Amino acid sequence: MLENEAFEAEKVAIERMVALGYRIYSVQEHLEGASVVWEHPDHPGEMKEQHVGTASGRKWFVHFLIRQLQEQRGA
Repeated sequence: MLENEAFEAEKVAIERMVALGYRIYSVQEHLEGASVVWEHPDHPGEMKEQHVGTASGRKWFVHFLIRQLQEQRGA
């Protein structure tokens, strides 16, 4: 799969999680990308893990992570 196609698939998956109301619970960076664990605030303990392998995909979920942290701080 081309890098751009891989990123588009990751982007859609990340946006789907956000649209469903999931919040980023944790991120583990590793050599093959990052593992993002999502949690739904209405269902504590319900976790979903997503692998993000492209650099653009990692930048994309960080965009949502920054927004999430700003909301938590009331900015």
